[in-house]
Amino acid sequence: MSRNANVVLSVVAAAYGLSSMGDQMAMVVLTLRLHDQGRSGVVISALVIASVLPIVVVGPLAGPLPDRVESGRLVVTVTGLQAVVALGLAFTTDVVATIVLLALLGAGLAVVSPTLQLLVPEIVGDADTTRGFARLETFRSVGNVAGPALAGVLVAVVGDRAVLLGNAGSFAVVAAVFVVLRIRREPAAGDARLGWLGQVRQGVGVLGGDRLLRVAIPALATAIVFTAMLNVARVFFIRDDLGASDAGYGWLVTGHTVGMLLAAAFLAARIPLAWQPRVLAGAGAMMGGALFVSATVPILAVAFVAFVLTGVANTLQNLAIRNLIHARVPRETRGRAFASSSAALNAANLTGTALGGPTATSLGGAGALQLAGAGTLLASLAAAPVLFRRQPAKPTTQPTPPVPRPAGD
Repeated sequence: MSRNANVVLSVVAAAYGLSSMGDQMAMVVLTLRLHDQGRSGVVISALVIASVLPIVVVGPLAGPLPDRVESGRLVVTVTGLQAVVALGLAFTTDVVATIVLLALLGAGLAVVSPTLQLLVPEIVGDADTTRGFARLETFRSVGNVAGPALAGVLVAVVGDRAVLLGNAGSFAVVAAVFVVLRIRREPAAGDARLGWLGQVRQGVGVLGGDRLLRVAIPALATAIVFTAMLNVARVFFIRDDLGASDAGYGWLVTGHTVGMLLAAAFLAARIPLAWQPRVLAGAGAMMGGALFVSATVPILAVAFVAFVLTGVANTLQNLAIRNLIHARVPRETRGRAFASSSAALNAANLTGTALGGPTATSLGGAGALQLAGAGTLLASLAAAPVLFRRQPAKPTTQPTPPVPRPAGD
């Protein structure tokens, strides 16, 4: 990776991390605001769903956009609109308006996220894409860790409106970075005979047309349905089975996010592309095993190590599927492929989260985590024969040289 490309990537990743931090802070602020207004758990759940559901629904439908529009311009336009929407969030207290505006931000993310995945190879070149994705994920993880930690403090110091205005500012920073750096990715020539819906279908079809991805994505989605039960079941496990205090709960949840950060910063970039299918299966098995052991041996220290390992596995899974899509999908359809896979995986996450409550109620926290661990392990092992098989090389494009063009060049 050239020095210039490394600097440009770091600036883009830092802006992305700042935006992720702003999103996390906004979610904390809005959740606290609804709670203080005496709103029900159903309303608060609707807030969370509104932030994720557009990625599932809008993502595939808007998938052709990153493939048809110059990527730098698309990021600037969408993040600029997100900044305006985020301003609206800062100045409204109406519940319906809040949920609608949050859904609009999610719709923007459904477009920006796959577009950023397309721009990483343009910045660093195809040979360094694995490290580029890892750098982006590292800064995103830092933002996700710092956001909730800072939100409560900043609300007390400057108030919730100022925090929400800061989130709007984070979108403006991303737009400004792309304006200044002038990073470009011109759309590849596609099939002009296909209409919009035809290209939407192509985004799903190109994933199903590759044997490795046809196994990897459903296997990961199935595993996520089980692991997402952790989102709800862990509070029952930590408080009821471990008997941990509020501080203990905080430490265990932090352990998961720290594991994600450590994997992104120090491990993921060192994994060659040829190993990514095996990493996907191995990380799923590690995730399932860690969950099952933590629930079977309910000791705080064991649970902390297990939660760190689940965070490591989470990041390795996310980056493995991202690298595989980039390597195995033709350039002209990658935007749609990223959007379609993200929709499938987020749908699995929503499904697992919805199942987490009833499962924890019927089986208890430890029983729910044992089920989550066993299901994740089985889904990963079922895909292992294909994922561990030596894969034939499948080049889709010529290597892309780094092409960032900072102002003044």
